[in-house]
Amino acid sequence: MTLNPENLKKPVTLFLTAFAVRLAYIFLTGPSAMLDMDSPEYLAYARNLLEGNGYTDGKWLAFRPPGYPFFIAGLYYVFGQSVLYLKIAQALISSLIPVLVYFTAKRLKLERIAFGAALFSCFYFGLYQEPAHILSEGIFTFLFFFSVYCLLKTEDNRLFFPLTGALLGLTTFTRPVGLLLVPLFLAWTAFRFYRENFLRHSLLLLLAFCAVLAPWWIRNYRAFGTFVPVCLETGFVMRHSHSDPERLKKLSEFDGLPELERDRKNFAAGMEYFKEHSAPRLLKRWTGNFLRFLYPFTPVYDFTYALIFPFWLYGLYAALKRRDPAAWPLFSMFVYFPVAAFFFGTARYRHSLGAFFILLAFLGVNSLLERSKDGKTRGKILFFSSFWLAFNLLVLFFSEQTRMFIKGFLI
Repeated sequence: MTLNPENLKKPVTLFLTAFAVRLAYIFLTGPSAMLDMDSPEYLAYARNLLEGNGYTDGKWLAFRPPGYPFFIAGLYYVFGQSVLYLKIAQALISSLIPVLVYFTAKRLKLERIAFGAALFSCFYFGLYQEPAHILSEGIFTFLFFFSVYCLLKTEDNRLFFPLTGALLGLTTFTRPVGLLLVPLFLAWTAFRFYRENFLRHSLLLLLAFCAVLAPWWIRNYRAFGTFVPVCLETGFVMRHSHSDPERLKKLSEFDGLPELERDRKNFAAGMEYFKEHSAPRLLKRWTGNFLRFLYPFTPVYDFTYALIFPFWLYGLYAALKRRDPAAWPLFSMFVYFPVAAFFFGTARYRHSLGAFFILLAFLGVNSLLERSKDGKTRGKILFFSSFWLAFNLLVLFFSEQTRMFIKGFLI
């Protein structure tokens, strides 16, 4: 696409709108407010990097994934240690997501709804609230979606393969879940380019991915004497997610051990607890985690997420029905579903999938519009859409009462 003023008008409008919304939310919630448990740890790693102490929070050398603390340290080095500047930088990065939604929709030949989907993402709660928090989502959500967009662009230009690999490396550097994306990206590459030299394309992607992470792998090997792909929190997460409240009191019993041994013992303890659970009990736990992952109260009602919920479900069906492999990378969001069910199901992790939900929802809307050529079908679609909007507005106005009712019903 030629970059002339007319072509740039919509992307610039989207970026500025998204930035205004995110900036407003930051100031409404408190520019320097830090309400998240993980925030002090990320900042501790960043400060130690700035002070020349290496990657450590003062005790652990690799408990948290390094991508976000390195980002904070770089920003603090340039602009000084200001939480406000950090949040503004995150808002700028997050404001690029609606622009990517716009271009991704156009790439999927959804011209009719591309701008509408992108504009909705400017006001999508799960996306505009992330920059206000000192959490890895501040950059992870953008990196994740940008890597998917670049994977789609490989069909236009094969030079996007190393860029996709590099972005996938940065995504993994920020959150280990990025490792699960590698086989999915390679599988799509093999399917899409099987008539070409897909092995070369896959190799370019993998080499770029490894090039980004190689310095970290070398550092970890020197620090621990073994290969550590990203961080050493797996044992803690495994034990924490499969322990009852009484056993959680013992979660720090291995904290006096070397970090690698601590992680391994925590993982072994987590596996022991895991084996003690019966299959029905595990299924109940995983189902509960998954439902919490999709739960629309955070505790405030996530109106934008609930509004598009049935439409992105229909969008999954519409995407499969189209039989267009170009839409399949959107399904990479599903790597989070088993992770949420097995470990922790929280809205925090769901927010990172906002761009995927929106694209699938508007793909579903586009499919419905194509089907609504006769008056009867159009009437049914209009009735359901009106009912769903009215229902969600009602829940929004009485969100606390609804939340307590649902909570009481489930308990």
